Amino acid sequence: MTTNNDATAAQYYDYDVLDSDGTNIGSVDNVWVDEATNAPEFVGVKTGWIFGQTHVIPIENAQIDDANQTITVPYSEDQIKNAPNFPSDATLSAADEDQIYSYYGMDRSTQESPTGYAAGGQTGTTTTQTTQTTGSYGQTDLPSEPTEVDMTTSEEQVQVGKRTVQAGDVRLRKVVRTEHQEVPVELRREDIEIERVPADQVSGTVPDNAWEEKTIDIPVMEEQPVVGKQTVVTGGVRVSKDVETQTQTVGADVRSTDVEVEGDDDLDDDTAGS
Repeated sequence: MTTNNDATAAQYYDYDVLDSDGTNIGSVDNVWVDEATNAPEFVGVKTGWIFGQTHVIPIENAQIDDANQTITVPYSEDQIKNAPNFPSDATLSAADEDQIYSYYGMDRSTQESPTGYAAGGQTGTTTTQTTQTTGSYGQTDLPSEPTEVDMTTSEEQVQVGKRTVQAGDVRLRKVVRTEHQEVPVELRREDIEIERVPADQVSGTVPDNAWEEKTIDIPVMEEQPVVGKQTVVTGGVRVSKDVETQTQTVGADVRSTDVEVEGDDDLDDDTAGS
């Protein structure tokens, strides 16, 4: 891998950023350059750890592989995860730079230097995903060829995710209830009828023990109710779940940038809009 610190800042966008172990921690979301040299000084890494924020890493000592579009930094994933983070469109102040360099254990120099790194000059502005073109503005001579300056606008977009939470529950509890039931039943009972009949209707002769006293017991039977219980299945409860889909509208405040043109009133619309 070769270190290329003179490459145009915009080409690093979407490069994969690898930590000191070679783990891919995210992609380049922004590049901060030195105002004096236009050389890249910091990269912002879009990791997904903090929504809407980028973790800022000094590009000094980074190994840049343009062939594979990777930037390997000499810091661990945990160190980068806890690094200072800023919005991707933020302009870093001198205090911000001091905070970043201090976190990574580097000293920020305020002396003039063409490198734009910690041992060199002071940084300030942030680039967006277009190459910053420096023209001959401020000179008294007009350029010999048309000069174009690109300014990129950006906007925030709402990203909506979903998570599953418990909305309630249903509890089934079986209880025992006791009630008294009356059931009619028919019962039979024997009864005794005493009838005296005349002699001509009695068969047989006079027995030898006709003068002996005798007692005969005749049982009288009856039915009595016997109560018993039997458990039978009377039914059941079946619970099923279905999924309903409903649409909710969620919102968030988003920002966008626009370009306002201020200039000489003599400029025509075509010139002002170019």
